[in-house]
Amino acid sequence: MRFSSFVRMGLLSTVAMSGCSNGGGTTPGPEWTIDAGALKMRVTESPWNMSFFDAEGNPVLVELPDMGDGPSGSLAMHLGPPPPGNGQQDRLPPVVDGVPATPPLRDTGWAHATAVESSGYEGESYTATIATSDPDRKLELVAASVPDVEGAIQITVRPMSSEGVQALGIGFVAEQGERFVGFGERSNAVDQSGWALEHYVADGPYYDGVEYGIMGEILPPWGTRWRPDTTYFPIPWVLSSRGYGVLIDNDEISYHRMGTVSVDAWSMEVETTEMRFRVFGGPTPVEALGRYTEAVGRQPDNYGPWFFGPWVQTESDTQIEEARLADVPTSLNATYLHYLPCGSQEGREEEQRVRTAANHDMGVAIHTYFNPMICVSYEPPFNDFAEQGALIKHDDGQTYIYDYSSNLGNSFEVSQFDFAAESGVSAYKALTDEAIDHGFDGWMEDFGEYTPLDAVSEDGVTGTEFHNRYGRDYHCGAYEATVDAGKPLARFARSGWTGSPACTPIVWGGDPTTGWDYDGLQSSIYRALSMGTSGVAIWGSDIGGFFALNLVPGEDRFLTDELFDRWIAYGGMSVVMRSQRNGVQVPEYDRPQPWDDDHQPIWRLYSKLHTQLYPYIQAAAEEYYATGRPIMQHHVLTHSGDAEATGLDDQYMFGPSILVAPVYVEGAMDRELYLPEGTWVEWWRAVAYGEQGGTFTLGTAVLHDGMQGVSVGAPITEIPMFVEAGAVIPMLSPDVFTLAEYGDDPAIIHASDRDDFLHVLAFPRGETSGKFYDDGTWTSVEADDSWTLTIENSTERTVHLEATTRTLTQPFDVCGVNLDATPLPEEDWSYDPTTGVLDATYTTTTAPLTITGC
Repeated sequence: MRFSSFVRMGLLSTVAMSGCSNGGGTTPGPEWTIDAGALKMRVTESPWNMSFFDAEGNPVLVELPDMGDGPSGSLAMHLGPPPPGNGQQDRLPPVVDGVPATPPLRDTGWAHATAVESSGYEGESYTATIATSDPDRKLELVAASVPDVEGAIQITVRPMSSEGVQALGIGFVAEQGERFVGFGERSNAVDQSGWALEHYVADGPYYDGVEYGIMGEILPPWGTRWRPDTTYFPIPWVLSSRGYGVLIDNDEISYHRMGTVSVDAWSMEVETTEMRFRVFGGPTPVEALGRYTEAVGRQPDNYGPWFFGPWVQTESDTQIEEARLADVPTSLNATYLHYLPCGSQEGREEEQRVRTAANHDMGVAIHTYFNPMICVSYEPPFNDFAEQGALIKHDDGQTYIYDYSSNLGNSFEVSQFDFAAESGVSAYKALTDEAIDHGFDGWMEDFGEYTPLDAVSEDGVTGTEFHNRYGRDYHCGAYEATVDAGKPLARFARSGWTGSPACTPIVWGGDPTTGWDYDGLQSSIYRALSMGTSGVAIWGSDIGGFFALNLVPGEDRFLTDELFDRWIAYGGMSVVMRSQRNGVQVPEYDRPQPWDDDHQPIWRLYSKLHTQLYPYIQAAAEEYYATGRPIMQHHVLTHSGDAEATGLDDQYMFGPSILVAPVYVEGAMDRELYLPEGTWVEWWRAVAYGEQGGTFTLGTAVLHDGMQGVSVGAPITEIPMFVEAGAVIPMLSPDVFTLAEYGDDPAIIHASDRDDFLHVLAFPRGETSGKFYDDGTWTSVEADDSWTLTIENSTERTVHLEATTRTLTQPFDVCGVNLDATPLPEEDWSYDPTTGVLDATYTTTTAPLTITGC
């Protein structure tokens, strides 16, 4: 089925003019069924239709008026046997290479809503009893504004009789050119138009069928799905480029069909007898995302600056000191002593205290390792926790035990903590308290995808509902267990579900393949941007990948020098920059490392850039915590009206002003990309990196007009970057080694040691403003033959300003510089007319600096 544009426009016109009516369709009702301000809902009762409008009354989301027996149509139920994920068996039916994408028994057989039989209001809620295309079946609907979130409406749908109901669903009209992003973390694409997506927390994806075959023998059978959209962190959330978002609130397995039945329609279905979903208004996508994250929660804002510094997984702790002596910024030493599942710290407690103290003395934070499993052999904790009811159970109340493998060739009998039980949280807290007491600053909070479908939680939940929800239970239970830690903890997780970001300070993209394309570097870009459009901003990848399973002749999946260097650059322009020293390798080989002579120069370059950008990154992080806008932004969030920009999944805005286009094609030495509206400056042609000291110095700015594609050179040391004209980029002193506060050695330069200094690169054009750190603001104002920069913050700082006049709408040569209307001493500034660069040094808290032309 395909609707013509004429039919779609007619439908939109109809819903825009129609109002509520009684079952006969003759008596006009209120203008809006539900009015939530920025989002309004209108029901047409006969024939049934539900539509959503913006604050101005323009339709943004219209229920599909198809009443056939397919899944893409009006509100519907599907009759059939109980779904396989209802808890009666431990796993779902297998899929092979993504087939089937959705349960084939539900391609037909849907009973769709046809007309309202009765309706009314109970308080602020609209309620309706709805007839369907099956005369023996009716639906009940309740709709209301979401409490405390303006512009959001919640809807609950259930059958009058749940007997024989397998799933509930609904379809909506898809407009031509509409982009659909979100869906949690996905490796197949960011815009999911044309895809059918499954929402099931799973380990993966893996690169190909050979890898799935191997991992299928290692992982618990309920732990992965052989699908291109498999993910550790699904969220049944869709964000449209048209400025609305829809969240399925059920934890049971669900599906989205995004134009797979008809290019003019998208639909969602849940294996449940009560479907709950919320619709969020905009009018822009980033505003809809903000309302969604306000409702479900954003990542915790109790962070340490070192979260945003370079993390290195060392071979020896002495490499931290070697990095400092080599002037390679480092903020965290990534270590992985497994407190769980089997208690590897037992008998080594004092060794951990000595180790963490030594790392702190070297100026860096240090993390360790946890997961939600506990080995049967870990005694006495296992028996103690089982007796306390702290572990997941079978339906007969017995502790659930299964086999788990952490790598090729090993296996353990384990259970899992049940975080729905108070005893589960307290048991986990006993172990995390131990790690905190040992001096660790956080840990990899690994796994969370392995809950068997026939396991039962303390509150009686089972099946895919418990399996998916466990990702939230786990990380929110760990958050509850550590809320009294007394310091920020870098707890970083790969798994998750709706609501778990609110409990997860950092997310990493799981275990990618050491490859260029699917499940490798390219997919890592997709993962970052899909997470950003799903409400997760504090994110990073395994630099270099994790899985190197070379099992097919001719398909080498080794981490090459070139791939490692490209991934380092991408990691440097990600929010969290963390190296991965090892992984699962078949056969074993010497993997490139950041400290290798061939790679340390590029690792140092991007460690310097990433560290020095901290004032810019912190401001972007604070914006996320306040509004939900991510730091790595798909163009749907930044240029939603530009169809060319929103159609690109492989470039992004890093913060408000820097466009990044990673190179992910082997052997490529140039990169085609698209510049949205505005004027742009290519970073590496305008900013020179100084190997001596790791400085970034402004030179001649060459301007590029936006709204066009460009091709730029991309030598191995450069990730293509463009700065939007009008931007001001605040940076740290280049000699900063660490963003942590540890270490008393005066040779260790902390960011706080240089808090009285700010390096600023300015690209002025028109009138712009922005933020730096967590409390600083700047304004940039161009006037006739003058430009004024005002930096305001609570700390008096010496500012080293480098500003180009070439980006001004009316460029001029500089003949005067005034600070707060007083001429700046000539020895404190200079201007190079050949490059158009002003270099000035001054000290201020709030005083404006004005430059004037000749």
